Amino acid sequence: MVTLASLGAVAGPAVAGDIHGTVRFNGPAERLAPLTVTKDNGACGAALPDESLLVVSGDLANVVVTLLGAPGAAPGKVTLDQQGCRFVPHVQVAALGSTLEILNSDAVLHGVHGWLGRSTRFNIPMPAKAARASAKLDRVGVIQVRCDVHGWMRAYLVVADGPAAVSGPDGAFTLRDVPPGRYTLTAWHERLGEKTAQVTVPAQGAARADFTFGG
Repeated sequence: MVTLASLGAVAGPAVAGDIHGTVRFNGPAERLAPLTVTKDNGACGAALPDESLLVVSGDLANVVVTLLGAPGAAPGKVTLDQQGCRFVPHVQVAALGSTLEILNSDAVLHGVHGWLGRSTRFNIPMPAKAARASAKLDRVGVIQVRCDVHGWMRAYLVVADGPAAVSGPDGAFTLRDVPPGRYTLTAWHERLGEKTAQVTVPAQGAARADFTFGG
């Protein structure tokens, strides 16, 4: 289910407005078992939390919301770290043309392998703690990052050529500085798939778009 509404207008002309929203999960969320650590237990521990479905009081985190037809942020730098044999952050967005800085904070070998569909975007061995590498994000899409050494490690990096945001632990997201007009929003989750909605950003004020996943 998707609900759309407009927030109250503010005084003065608006060159660009914000889109605010919350992502909710309808119904009881599945209780995920911890991920079993099968090697390098001294550095990785015995088990790690499964971050593929994070729901707190009905709020759904790690949903990527993107908007079509409006200019996005300028290219910059985003960081993917490896801490305790987990990728941090688990889900993030980056503007097209940005640089991904990859860090290894673990004292074990990791093999950082980024996939866009079936195509390898980067494949970087990181054998030592404090190792650093970088990759250019020059294609739009969802990059799934895996570790070729530790099979349980997963992360997602969504490269967007328009405004994009990730819902936080409270399910909230904001797309900033969107010119007035009617747009299509897409909400993507690694396990729950995609939802789309139409939203109108007024000449004055802001817009709201709320998404609901689950039953």
